[in-house]
Amino acid sequence: MLLVLAMLCCLPWPHAHADAAGDRRLVNPRELHDEIHVAPGTETAVKDYFPSFLEYQDLVMFHPKFGYYASGRVSFTTDYQTFPNVLAPYFGQMIAQQMFRMWRGMRQAGTLGPREAFTVAEFGAGNGSLAESILDYLDQQAKDSPDPSWREFAAQVFYICYDRSPALSKKQRERNSRFGKRFEAREADATDPTATIPPDTQKGVVLSNELPDAFSVHKIILSADGSAEVAFVAASLFQKTWERLKKDVPAPVAETVEQGDRAIKSRFFPGKQDHTYLTRAAFVALLEALVPSKDYVSAAQSLEFSELYVPAHVIPELAEHLRRYARFYATELAKDERGVVTYINLGLEKYIQGAGRILQAGFVITLDYGSNWEGMIAQDAHPHFRTYGPAHQEENRQSDLAVDDTTSAPDLDTSDPYRGPTLNDMTTDVNFSLAAAEGRLAGLTTAYFGPQAGLQTGTSITLPEPPADPQQSDAHTSEFYTWARNFHTDGNYKLMVQQKASTGAFYTYPNENSERLASDQTSLTEPQRQKAAQIEKKLSTLATAGRKSQ
Repeated sequence: MLLVLAMLCCLPWPHAHADAAGDRRLVNPRELHDEIHVAPGTETAVKDYFPSFLEYQDLVMFHPKFGYYASGRVSFTTDYQTFPNVLAPYFGQMIAQQMFRMWRGMRQAGTLGPREAFTVAEFGAGNGSLAESILDYLDQQAKDSPDPSWREFAAQVFYICYDRSPALSKKQRERNSRFGKRFEAREADATDPTATIPPDTQKGVVLSNELPDAFSVHKIILSADGSAEVAFVAASLFQKTWERLKKDVPAPVAETVEQGDRAIKSRFFPGKQDHTYLTRAAFVALLEALVPSKDYVSAAQSLEFSELYVPAHVIPELAEHLRRYARFYATELAKDERGVVTYINLGLEKYIQGAGRILQAGFVITLDYGSNWEGMIAQDAHPHFRTYGPAHQEENRQSDLAVDDTTSAPDLDTSDPYRGPTLNDMTTDVNFSLAAAEGRLAGLTTAYFGPQAGLQTGTSITLPEPPADPQQSDAHTSEFYTWARNFHTDGNYKLMVQQKASTGAFYTYPNENSERLASDQTSLTEPQRQKAAQIEKKLSTLATAGRKSQ
């Protein structure tokens, strides 16, 4: 029954792209999704009824009952792939060799004693395959290498996977149980490392691969004049769809939905009777109630979504971020006469600062796709926010093919976060300039930032061919060669190595081909500099405006 309803009732509302392009003058107006407006004077009340985009993303990705990751619904083979999986075990072997150099530098500096653990804390470890590749390689080197230091290094390594998802922690534990007491899998939130690991207690490496891109983000509009608006999400159901769905949910849940709908319509949309609107609480209660249903997927897909944009100062921590980095945003905005839809990853700030704080001595290795300040505001063939999963496989495949062929990306909704909610992964390009700035606040200096291919520099690891495995198909072999080529040529994937100041001076990263992190303010013309100063002033007042409105 629900499947039929979804087919009949989940037609999208008309997009507001054309209007947005004319009214707002945006570089990337198609990233707006069915924008609706509330009456003037009610904007600050939006946060009391609807989830912000960040809250929406966090719910559909990580809610313990229906979240994409927390439910264990994620597939690391069919939904998407990562370099550590496709290029295993070589990718992990490169990291192991880089960590060996870091360990040796710490031993030479005297900041790591021979009896102390060299702890590798991998946050967001997925299915545990990267840990497996690294630990297998350490065992191999300890056995076969003529350098006795490898045996000493392997004996000091203690590897811990941290993940927010209990289902993924279980997979990591099962996969790596053969390493015994040298490996553990624990549950933790990467955006708050010190909640799990006390400050200044770890010596070694904090490692992540494609982790910060999965943090929930604020979606904002930065206008050309420096005004900033943040997205909230209005979920709804066609009235006929709700009338049938409510028969399948407990009465208290139905009452929560209808009570919230009445409140929303009274406050914002009087006379709007063709939809049932969901408050933040009703959205959660409804999906929780539908989880046991065999038609959960079609029910989730029957949800409709619109976006409301309100002044960014309604979220104080976002306003504070924009104030703190106003100069960098202003520099990039001044280069164009149009504004931009962009994404701000406050979880990245918390992760990098937390990683620096838990380290007494050591390094933070971050592998992910992203760019610097300039790249995060500029628009290219790929949107900076993307989705991967069953509802988007064809779009992602065609988009990747277009990029591989150096042609224009097709007109695809790979950035649509509302198609198949809770059924897909959502990722955002990482602002590595922000990671460097936040790292400095926690005593981290950047030892290297550049293409991911820099991971191979200074190692003896090559990517000659897939490991021998008679069970692997020709398609897998072809996939390996494609990813090996992309490892060397895809400039979107980056490597950042940050070093705690107390680590010592005996280590340097073996690659000089680093990329720029600082914002290029010298390239601005005089009119652009004047414009940048005005935008910076406006962004700098956001935090003050937020305090006055409270």
